[in-house]
Amino acid sequence: MANQVSVINPFYCSADSITLQINTETGITYNENGDSLFYMDDTFFTLHNRRVLYDNTKTPIVTFYRKAVTMHERCKVFNGESTDSSQLLFSVKKTNKSIPPGITKLNVFLAKNKGKKESDFRVIIYGSKNSCAVYAGESPIIVAQVQNNGGFNVKIQPNVDYAFIVALLMIVKDMRCSNQLMDSTRRTSNAFELISSSISLAATQ
Repeated sequence: MANQVSVINPFYCSADSITLQINTETGITYNENGDSLFYMDDTFFTLHNRRVLYDNTKTPIVTFYRKAVTMHERCKVFNGESTDSSQLLFSVKKTNKSIPPGITKLNVFLAKNKGKKESDFRVIIYGSKNSCAVYAGESPIIVAQVQNNGGFNVKIQPNVDYAFIVALLMIVKDMRCSNQLMDSTRRTSNAFELISSSISLAATQ
């Protein structure tokens, strides 16, 4: 992107596009050279619904706080190891409004967006996390693209805070996404075809 997109720290904005690999089992993020950049303190949320993302020097980058599971899953992300409201960086909310089958949408709101009338970023997840894309607001501008190849292979555009993208994808990793509706539609269609075939066969006998 032409303008710098910094959410966590401008230090994580590269002038060139970068590719990262996230091991979704261990929670470790690697660069193209195989060097570890970030890691999670735990691969699952604790009883306190908190998790921390660290850099390779064991410095806490952000803390995730997940609210009790509801129909609309939510997660708040804070600077460092804090969960104080003054240190809120952004929040993520899963939406079910007007979403086609097989697609999951997450709205991302920066802390300064008090009204939350429009999202600052959105994440569109296809299938059961087969792939996803991070967009700037409701625009068609893609800031990061992800392919799931047994882990997240992430292509991040220039001048985009890659620590922010990694933090988003750690939320995606734990988000409940599936092809259930798509599979259900396919099964209904197949059942209809089977019934129609049976009726046609019976009519010819």
